[in-house]
Amino acid sequence: MKPSLELPKTLRAPKIDEVPMDSSVSERLKLRDTAKIVEGFKILPKDNNPENKELAFNFYAEINIDNSKLWDLILELSKQMPDEISLIFNHSDCDPEYGKYSDRNQTLDFLSKYKTEIISDTFIDIGMIFHSDSDLIEIFVPESKYIKFWGVDKESFLKSMNKFDLKEIDGIEFVDEYPKVREPLRFFDKNTIDSNELIELLRTKFK
Repeated sequence: MKPSLELPKTLRAPKIDEVPMDSSVSERLKLRDTAKIVEGFKILPKDNNPENKELAFNFYAEINIDNSKLWDLILELSKQMPDEISLIFNHSDCDPEYGKYSDRNQTLDFLSKYKTEIISDTFIDIGMIFHSDSDLIEIFVPESKYIKFWGVDKESFLKSMNKFDLKEIDGIEFVDEYPKVREPLRFFDKNTIDSNELIELLRTKFK
């Protein structure tokens, strides 16, 4: 098992002098040193939560993958979706916005122009969804840049995981379970666009 996960350059653990001493935050920061934040996934069956009862998905998964491979995994998982999807996007501290249903391939072609921002801007969440009476399929990438996936075909999902040599890891953890520092992408890459500008572009294109 790899000892750690490749994170976006915009996301890091706090330094010890960036958190209050003798606090629960500093305790969590110490625990992060031995956390199982590695490539892999966990998969959960649909539970009996009343909020899930009427939703047409069969399982839920969370997936860690090295940041340099995140976009390719998004593309791979999108193959499990129908031809028409709705984009999900939001600032990380705001409620999700949903776009109108649009052609999946055209949506992905547009997003590919901003794939650096999608995989590295830790101030935005982005995803895509198909929801009908019989199926709910959703790919969601939160600010900490791993994947949350709601699916209907577990066999196809596992084949996608195998293509990226991703294994089900007992006790796997995720970076947002621990203290973290987010930094603007433009500090590192002046050729990218600001979070606010990207959100406005997505509103204009998809809503």
